Amino acid sequence: MTGVLITFNLASFAALVYVFYQGFHAGVSVPMKNHIIMALIATGLCVFSHAMTMMYFAAIGRMIRQAVEKGSLNPDAVIRTKKYRSIVFRLATLAMLLVMAQTILGGGAHTKVFPAWVHEIQGIVTLLVSAFAVY
Repeated sequence: MTGVLITFNLASFAALVYVFYQGFHAGVSVPMKNHIIMALIATGLCVFSHAMTMMYFAAIGRMIRQAVEKGSLNPDAVIRTKKYRSIVFRLATLAMLLVMAQTILGGGAHTKVFPAWVHEIQGIVTLLVSAFAVY
């Protein structure tokens, strides 16, 4: 299961990087339609992969806690697992929110509700947070 989650996370990040690259060529060498469709796909994949990672950490944490209680083992493993889960949940949630906001605000940049540079800067921030969350 871990391999599947890693694969989905890497694929979602690669899709985000590709959409970011497309954004600088949208309307010139890449049709805007392709950028929008790929952004929706990358957003869905990113949200799915981070949500699955969060659920995986929740399930594994519960299994570790049950094993420690059942086997009367050292509770340090449970404490460390809660710490890791807390970090993963915060980063994954932030990455999901940024990716969704980037997609929604991309529509605003496309319709010229606000300048495109806002969409570009948020794209950079989204990529950095997503890279850290995947790591």
